[in-house]
Amino acid sequence: MRRSVLLMTLLSVLPATAGEVGILLDKQVGKAQALGTQKFDAVSPTGLGIRAGFDVLDLKVAALQLNATWHNKTTGDLTYGGTKVGELDNQYIAAGAMVNWKLLVNVGAGVEYRSEKLSFRPTSGAATDSTLGRPWARVNVGFSIPTPVVSPFFLFEVAAPLSKKENPGSAKDLTDALAPQVQVGIYGGIRF
Repeated sequence: MRRSVLLMTLLSVLPATAGEVGILLDKQVGKAQALGTQKFDAVSPTGLGIRAGFDVLDLKVAALQLNATWHNKTTGDLTYGGTKVGELDNQYIAAGAMVNWKLLVNVGAGVEYRSEKLSFRPTSGAATDSTLGRPWARVNVGFSIPTPVVSPFFLFEVAAPLSKKENPGSAKDLTDALAPQVQVGIYGGIRF
């Protein structure tokens, strides 16, 4: 524990040598859930996010990056047997770390902590809001175009939570269980 705190402290005081700013276009995929005798279909909205990252350690062929993401509110229809019974909103902010290998093809792997704001709004009845905090793992692969000042990049990214809620017993539990289980997207921007 002390070693990890010491390592994070040392890494946080190192000057940022490079950074990136980009836009994430994604599809979030949920999982069908049952509450009592009702089985709700999976919610799979499409969304947009903005990410910024700073390399705290750059070894030329690999870099350790700290990053933050803001993802806009996505809304997906919640259906039961093909009939719309409400909507599920999801919005998140995230902070994480990633290792990026700068090879012929760029490859990255990392973790982030997401604070997800979920809202289940049934067509009749009261809405249920929930804030769900959970760690996610991310991997991406793509390419960049090296130029003297800024380098445009394009990546295919897949992310999945490291913890999931299942078997809801209440409307709040259902809201948490319907949260995204996988996120697939295209991430592009500039490195400077």
